[in-house]
Amino acid sequence: MPNRRIKTLRVLRRLTQREVAAAVGIAQSSYAMIESGRRYPRKHIAKRLAEFFGVTVDELFFAEDNHAAQYKAEIHALRDCQEE
Repeated sequence: MPNRRIKTLRVLRRLTQREVAAAVGIAQSSYAMIESGRRYPRKHIAKRLAEFFGVTVDELFFAEDNHAAQYKAEIHALRDCQEE
């Protein structure tokens, strides 16, 4: 099952898969598999991804969502920018 949250966070920040992968020290192909849900990252990579996106590992890979309001605000801000 695709990890929609990780993809949403990446897209909201207008980053490519390659940019995120480089920032956390993995290959772009590995990141693509994580984002598509075909692969789950090792613990240290999951932690780096969570730190990169400013969320917890639970929020990034599991159902717990403590930043829902922040995500909604970012989505609305992005939509407003695109409409201008």
